[in-house]
Amino acid sequence: MRWVVSFIFILNVCFAFAKGDDAFIKLDLPTFESDGVFSTTSRPPNDWWVELNDPILDSLINLAVSNNQDVFVAMDNILAARASHRIAQSAFYPTITLERGWAKSKSSRNLSDDTDYISDVTQSNWLFALNASWEIDIFGAIRAKAKEAKFGYEAEIELYNATIMSLTADMASYYAQLRMMQQQLIVAIKNIESQKEILNITEVRFNAGLASQLDVAQAKSVYFNTKASVPILQSSIDNQIYTICQLTGVFPQTLYDWLVVPEEIPSYLKVVAIGTSEEMLANRPDVSAAFIKTKAAKESLNGAKRNFSPQFFVDGSFGFQGQSLNNTFNKNSITYSLSPRISWNFFQGGNLFNSLKQEKANYDAAIRNYNSVVLKATEEVSSAISAYKGRIKQVVSLKELVVQGELMLTLSLDLYKRGLTDFQNVLDAQRSLLEYQNSLVSAEGNTLTALINLYRAIGSGW
Repeated sequence: MRWVVSFIFILNVCFAFAKGDDAFIKLDLPTFESDGVFSTTSRPPNDWWVELNDPILDSLINLAVSNNQDVFVAMDNILAARASHRIAQSAFYPTITLERGWAKSKSSRNLSDDTDYISDVTQSNWLFALNASWEIDIFGAIRAKAKEAKFGYEAEIELYNATIMSLTADMASYYAQLRMMQQQLIVAIKNIESQKEILNITEVRFNAGLASQLDVAQAKSVYFNTKASVPILQSSIDNQIYTICQLTGVFPQTLYDWLVVPEEIPSYLKVVAIGTSEEMLANRPDVSAAFIKTKAAKESLNGAKRNFSPQFFVDGSFGFQGQSLNNTFNKNSITYSLSPRISWNFFQGGNLFNSLKQEKANYDAAIRNYNSVVLKATEEVSSAISAYKGRIKQVVSLKELVVQGELMLTLSLDLYKRGLTDFQNVLDAQRSLLEYQNSLVSAEGNTLTALINLYRAIGSGW
């Protein structure tokens, strides 16, 4: 009796150790106020890209969601997790096997001292039986495993949602960069045409003796420098199209002729519905998946606790057995058995206790991972909001800068034609205008990317 009392004492110590304190941190979530850019009164739409009013982007995202290999992998993981859940649930039911067989044996006559032993030493045996074994889940070990598998299944669903969210944001970002590059190419071509005209002016003035050959050489240097940037831009555009095709799961030639045609950068100025801080976190599938994994880890810990408890089984069989097939299926050939039993592994060289420690550590790690995901999500939302606001202000300033750059080029070229200023002012104005226009196009593309990252951060797009 003493060993039973000792074991119960050790069991209570183990349970106290395994219970511990949940390490969830309490976060003071940041608060955001509605202004001219953000609205906290409503949650963001899941299909946020529709608001960009770009049918090509809509088609690309639909194609990617239905054809991307990462999405297929996530779907397969869901199917595997669902099968694991059903496997764990099957332990609630008895295991039934059908046994059917025939055996023939012959005994040696020389094993008996009786020389008159004449009984038949050859026997046949026919057997048809159902065998069953059922574990009665008194202490909840099976329930814990079933719950763990259920939470694992739910976590895979959230990870699938996270894959969709990431895919839609990635596709939109790559598309925004593609349109930005195409607009930069258009800017370069327009500047090449303008610089060609200015080069012609310097050549005419040189031939008339009104300008030096230096003016012609400087005009040519600007012209050919801009022209040299075109092949690099075209190569970057091609590479961007190839990346988009890879996301959609098709070969480049399938979409190349469709995407190579330049289009405007989709509209990026809008009031973004971001919802409250709690809604933003609740809407992120990676946060939900991390929390569900803590629940799965807790059920795994509960299962480790149940390993200290005995297991109760009921085994039984029912069937027919006879020496010949003719007399096997009758009431005299019925055979059955029923045997309840208990199995209690109360000592395994420290295996049970260390398994409990392992599951407790896994549970704590799952909680800390959840805390880390929440902190990262909060930081991403704050950073995305700040970045989007900053990009909008940058675009406003650059638009005014482009206007002044165009005016500067017009004025300097007019003064140069009248011989009131040297060609250096025209060169400076040309270079500055090209730089300003490129900066504006880059800022517009980056603002759209910042908007996309904001939607990603607040958990929209799945």
